[in-house]
Amino acid sequence: MKKILVLLAHDDLEKSLVNKRIKEELSCEENVLYKDLNELYPDYNIDVKKEQEDLKNISKIVFQFPMYWYSAPALLKRWVDSVLEYGYSYIINEKGDFEALALKGKKFQTLVSMGAKEESFYGEDRLSVKECLNSYFYTMEMLGTKKIEPSFIYGLGYGDIEEERLQSYIQEVKEKVLEN
Repeated sequence: MKKILVLLAHDDLEKSLVNKRIKEELSCEENVLYKDLNELYPDYNIDVKKEQEDLKNISKIVFQFPMYWYSAPALLKRWVDSVLEYGYSYIINEKGDFEALALKGKKFQTLVSMGAKEESFYGEDRLSVKECLNSYFYTMEMLGTKKIEPSFIYGLGYGDIEEERLQSYIQEVKEKVLEN
């Protein structure tokens, strides 16, 4: 049984420095169900029932994506909006309170790559990466998941990242994801 679901959303994986290699590393792991959303749903028509079925037996959900303009790719948002629907992942109970269902007790983690350098996200009137991702963190928290510290890598858009740094990050990510 696969215990970890990794959802990759990347609009141009062939040009990726890091996400393509993370996919290669994690997709062959025995306890990982690895899904490339762009490969599965190029037309954005998500098989909601299949996705919900796959969520049943996992203990950790991982969102992997490059940050585009301070957000995740649109297909990941589409997946969240379609799959984590009312009646499946939450309800409003008879008391009128929000009640988490399908994801309650599961772990949630993000792996985010950025072309921009880290300092681009700090300073006056700038948002940190964590602040940019708050909508995902809050959504998954409302749905009853436990947030695992996210993994970020910066400065990929400049093409001058050292192979050693890249390999070190990929190994670190692999270890964090496989921790269950």
